[in-house]
Amino acid sequence: MADHKRRHCRYQRQQIHELQLAQRQLKRQFNELKYQRLGERVRSIEIEQHRIADANFNLSRQIASLDKLHSSMLELLEDVEDVQNKVDKNMPELRHEISKLEFSNAQLLSEQNIVREEGKNVARSVQALAVSISTLQEERDSVRRMQSSVSELRMKMDRLQSMLDDVQRALIYKHRGSIDKRDNKKYHNNRTVSAQNAETLVAKLENVEQEFESIIKKLPRDCSEVSHSSQPNDDGLFLIAPNGQPHHPMLAHCSDDGWTSIQRRYDGSADFNRSWEDYANGFGSPAGEFWIGNEQLHLLTLNNCTRLRVLMQDIYDNVWLAEYNQFYISSRLDGYRLHIDGYSGNASDALDYQQGMQFSAIDVDRDISQTHCAANYEGGWWFSHCQHANLNGRYNLGLTWFDAARNEWIAVKSSQMMIKRQPSAMCNYIAAHTSATTTTLPLSTTTWPSSSAIAVETISTSTEIPVLTIVSNNIPSQKSSRSEKDNNSLHTKQV
Repeated sequence: MADHKRRHCRYQRQQIHELQLAQRQLKRQFNELKYQRLGERVRSIEIEQHRIADANFNLSRQIASLDKLHSSMLELLEDVEDVQNKVDKNMPELRHEISKLEFSNAQLLSEQNIVREEGKNVARSVQALAVSISTLQEERDSVRRMQSSVSELRMKMDRLQSMLDDVQRALIYKHRGSIDKRDNKKYHNNRTVSAQNAETLVAKLENVEQEFESIIKKLPRDCSEVSHSSQPNDDGLFLIAPNGQPHHPMLAHCSDDGWTSIQRRYDGSADFNRSWEDYANGFGSPAGEFWIGNEQLHLLTLNNCTRLRVLMQDIYDNVWLAEYNQFYISSRLDGYRLHIDGYSGNASDALDYQQGMQFSAIDVDRDISQTHCAANYEGGWWFSHCQHANLNGRYNLGLTWFDAARNEWIAVKSSQMMIKRQPSAMCNYIAAHTSATTTTLPLSTTTWPSSSAIAVETISTSTEIPVLTIVSNNIPSQKSSRSEKDNNSLHTKQV
């Protein structure tokens, strides 16, 4: 029994010893495993520290780069501001240069169109000349034959005249004696009869003059006094007496609404390259191309209460209108100076450039240009500088009107200038406000009082007169408002 207990104790001690050994072994393994994991953790931490250090280094370099970039951006911004300031300073000059280039381009385009049209006309003229050369040669031969025949007839006439003189001298010598005897008696009788006839003739002439003056006084002063009641809506030629002139009635073309035509161009048939005196007296026919005359214009606008209407058609068949509420031409002593005001229309206020200018012609230069505008463009006008407005120049070359809205010239194909006396109420208004600022009255909304008209007989004509008509009544109104600087720049001489 005791042995059994001892064996059992030994066995327990042996088990305890084995357990202790196993425990120590487990502790060693645990420590080894713990140290291994700690090492791995430390290594991973070291690796992470190296990565963070690298990231910090890269971030530092990026921050330095960003600082440099920020400095560069600031410098670039300063450069941009400098450039912007320079652009702002140079922009007005650039715009001025661009406007001058556009102005020159518009002038070149207008001149190109005119030259192209002139080339076509020259080609047609050359063809017509080629056809007419043979006819001229035949006519020259006929003229030579006629000249020889005329020379022979003159010789025969001279011989007959010599023979007739001889016969007359013989008859005079033969009858001189008998005539001398009867002369004394007939002289006294003829003297009495001549005195009676002279008195009768003077009385008849005075009667005719009185009747003539009575007829002239009944004539209308202008077309606004012409009655169209017998022939409504009928344009035509009428006799008028401007400003009641007793000895200077004239033939004028009148519209059915009372406008008096003072100028017309449409085919170049009339020569407008004339002297100052021709322009003063007028030329051409009211049934075709004509100029009414500066003296007549002065008489028609003498009361300073006249409207002016300018109708134009360009080479593209566009219709242009310029109308002025006040139009007055001064006297001959003042050079027929132009006065206009109250513009409206769609053709631009080109006459404003020539406000207050005297009339120039081929033999009288009264413009302010360094060139002789009337001679260069072959027509008389109220020139300041040459190419703002000129409707009397050479046809297909010198008919121009400057359109400030488009900054180019209108190549005019046909034109008609008309005037109309304002109603008495409007005349009184203008007279009462001549010293005040002039206000343009809208044409489409102004109501004019009716004026009385004296009926005269229409002089019939078979000539068809081209008349420009406005298709639309809603033509936009443009009020001229140029500064002195713009006027000076646009008044640059055009050669």
